[in-house]
This record gives sequence, C-alpha cells and structure tokens, in this order.
Amino acid sequence: MRILLQIAATFTTLLAIIWSTNAMAEESPRAIVEKATTGIISELNRYSIDERTDELVKSLVLEHLVPAVDQQRVAMGALGKHWRRANPEQREAFIVRFRDQQIRTYSGAFRAFDGEGFTIGDERISDNGDRAFVRGQLIPKSGQPIPIDFRLYQNGDGQWRVYDAVVAGLGMVKSYRDQLSQRLENMTIAQLLEELESE
Repeated sequence: MRILLQIAATFTTLLAIIWSTNAMAEESPRAIVEKATTGIISELNRYSIDERTDELVKSLVLEHLVPAVDQQRVAMGALGKHWRRANPEQREAFIVRFRDQQIRTYSGAFRAFDGEGFTIGDERISDNGDRAFVRGQLIPKSGQPIPIDFRLYQNGDGQWRVYDAVVAGLGMVKSYRDQLSQRLENMTIAQLLEELESE
C-alpha cells in the first residue's frame, strides 16, 4: 500500500511541476499531464539518487506541488465524512498537517525515482466540462507497466488542477480516507491532529 501511495504521490507531483511556468491556462488535461511528466523526468535524470538531497527534493516539491494542488479539496476527500465533525480551526490545522505529510511522502518518492518511463494515453472530459480523467502508465525498468490515471477538475479561473491519482485501480485520496477512517474510529479529530503533528 505504501509503495502504491508513493508512486501515486510521485506522479501527482509530476503533474504539478509546470504550474508556476505557464499556469496551466487554456491547456487540455492531457497536455498538462504530458508536459509535467516529460519535464520532471528530464529534471530528475540530471541527478543520481545519491545526489537528490532532502533539501533539493523538498524545495522542488514546495516550489511546484504546493501551489498546484487544491489542498482543501484533497484534505476534504481524505477526511471524508469526518470533515463535517471538524470545526473550522481543526479543518485548517488538518489541511496544513496533511499537506506536510504529503510533502514528506512526495519527497521520498522523488528521491527513489530511478529512470522509470511514463506514457500518456487518452483523456476523457465530463459532459459538463469541468472534470477530466487522463490515462497514464509507469514503465518500470523491469516488470509490468503500472497504470496511473489522473483526475483533474477545472477551477473557477478555467485552470485544470489534479485532485487525485489512481494507481492500478486504487485512488490515492480513497487510500488516505480509508487509513484515516480507521484511526478516527478510536480517536477524536483533536487527537488525530496531535498524532499528525508528531509524525
């Protein structure tokens, strides 16, 4: 499960990489996925795994991922029904702490990236035009290709943003939601926030 989440995190991060350079405006979801993956794979291949320091990888994530992802949408999806139980202060705290947890996950996934390839397939856009699904495949150096598909939405500014990655049929947000739901069976939101702070 952790490996699949790291793979999903890596390629969600790939999608974020071009956000600051062209703001994703007026581009198709497929074009965004393609540019992002091509760009970051090229950048990662400039460094060996040993050269990818924690500082280098974290700065890359902070620069490109954080501005590109709708942190509230992801946090709401991860908490699921428990989002309604949280007060406004707890919601804000969860968004920040969950984002920090994702940054650590993404950074670890980036450091482990070792020259895998990635291909982009078709895109499907919803009938009302504000949701999209883009197919992709991770091509490892050995073994079978791993399907990694992306869910995007179009925000009020007309920009496409990724809000989930689906690895081999397993949605990243749902995986987080399942894990957090189990934890919240035996603790309060406040206790969960304390645990996230210490992780």
